[in-house]
Amino acid sequence: MSRLDDLLARIDANVPAVVDLPGQGGEMLRCNALVFGKEPPALDLLFPPDAWQADDLRMDGNCSITVEHQGEKIVLIARLEQVIDNRRLRFIAREPITPESLRDYFRVSINMPVKASYTAEQQDTRAECWRMTGTTLDLSGSGLLALFSEKPASSQRILLELTPPEDPEPIFCLANMIRSYRIRRNRFQIAFHFIEVTPKTRDQIVSCCLREQRRQLRENVQTP
Repeated sequence: MSRLDDLLARIDANVPAVVDLPGQGGEMLRCNALVFGKEPPALDLLFPPDAWQADDLRMDGNCSITVEHQGEKIVLIARLEQVIDNRRLRFIAREPITPESLRDYFRVSINMPVKASYTAEQQDTRAECWRMTGTTLDLSGSGLLALFSEKPASSQRILLELTPPEDPEPIFCLANMIRSYRIRRNRFQIAFHFIEVTPKTRDQIVSCCLREQRRQLRENVQTP
């Protein structure tokens, strides 16, 4: 039995899942769901009402599915295969994400300054350069969620500059905006996925996440 078959065999019906659905514009939409049924390698998931619109989804697009099983986190790369009805989608599992790779997806809540900027290339006369500053809400080795006062004017190849606490050197990486959500006037939650990160930079980001997790654990232990 392959590792993928073994993981699929462990997934029970009605267990919760978190799915990054592929959108038509290249963005990803994160949704909660329940495992409805499976006929490996097919996996059917049930979503809350109005969680997505079929016309907004990119069929045959790849996505990640995370399932909790008896305290174990199972992460799969799957292909969006079929819209069954207005709440159910069918996926074809392709491969598991190895435990060694999970560190890139480890996510921690953290607030620190982040600068986002875009420099238009000379041949792109329609695009404009811009720069704005915000605050991160969470961070992982693969991306971040941040709060800004406005929505970025472009979504591709955005330069991010992070200023981690207790780290004298800023962290630079390129990212794409994968989704934005206006929470109130002049407040936008923006999710970025890193697209160009050197191994050294990714290690810096993951180390920052681990330091923050340890700090939060210490505070929880010291709190009566």
